[in-house]
Amino acid sequence: MEEKRSESLRKKRRNRKILYVVIGIFLIGYTLFWKAYNDLNQTSNNIFNRLNTNNKRESEIVIEATQPISFAFLGVDNGSVDRADAVGRSDAILIGTVNPKTRTTTLVSIPRDTYALMVGYETYEGMEYYDKLTHAYAFGDAEMAIDSIQELINIPIDYYVEVNMQGLIDIVDALGGVEVKSPLTFDYQGNYFKKGETRTLNGKEALAFSRMRKTDPEGDFGRQKREKIVIKAIMDKALSLKSISNYEPILETLEDNVKTNLTFKDMTDMFFSYNKSLENFETENLVGEELWLDDLYYLYAYPEDRLEISNLLRKELELEEISMDDISLSDVDYYNIETGYIEDPWEEDSSEY
Repeated sequence: MEEKRSESLRKKRRNRKILYVVIGIFLIGYTLFWKAYNDLNQTSNNIFNRLNTNNKRESEIVIEATQPISFAFLGVDNGSVDRADAVGRSDAILIGTVNPKTRTTTLVSIPRDTYALMVGYETYEGMEYYDKLTHAYAFGDAEMAIDSIQELINIPIDYYVEVNMQGLIDIVDALGGVEVKSPLTFDYQGNYFKKGETRTLNGKEALAFSRMRKTDPEGDFGRQKREKIVIKAIMDKALSLKSISNYEPILETLEDNVKTNLTFKDMTDMFFSYNKSLENFETENLVGEELWLDDLYYLYAYPEDRLEISNLLRKELELEEISMDDISLSDVDYYNIETGYIEDPWEEDSSEY
């Protein structure tokens, strides 16, 4: 009888110890969770940048599992040691859509030298002003850049993320490097890459991999491909559980080098609602031909090509298809139409009559 009582007491003590351990683990986990939650909330507040851009949406966008959204990614060429005080230009310009129904993310590269209207730029004569799209950021920061992109392609841009050069380096390093496969062999700033070779790049190597264009046979279009390779590699690594557990250095990096109009709630909602869509990427490019004006190089995108990209993205956003009437023409477009260099996009086909 005494032995049974002793055994019962030992079981109670053991169960009590187990309960204490479980409660302790729960409290530690709860504390760590709230610390991570509060750290992320604080970081999101520090990098938040509200934009006052032209609204091309007919209804308010709400991040939820059924509604497609659009975004712009701007890679700005400042922030590094040698360009710390530079105004900056958007050297990398990508626009994209995330469709939770098709579970697809579509990325479209816009060449930095694309001839485009600088929306909101005030000239002395009050005339519209056209320049390289990359200069829109230099003239009016993210707001002019986003408005100029929206005007060029005629799609709404719901959200944007801006990262400077140092930010790319620090983010990749904070993630422990990213794995990429080089589409060509090249050497840039002392960094060597071999075609078909898959390797893990550190921050400086990732920046070099994504910036080279002069020795690429495809020029800026080749650089755009490599930019998308790096961005996808960053997103894949950032969404991994290993990276989430190592969040502190990532957050520190974001605060110094990233700006976005995504709120903390937007970020958390997007992670849970769209994470599957971020695993499947489709990529496209806005194409064009070289254009020289006053001995300056531009890339000229034909109205038809801009319309094609617009409707591609509008389909992913579940918006109505547009026609050539909805694509704004530049002064160069009008000149080319008048000289017969390109066909009038509004001219009716005489073969129908």
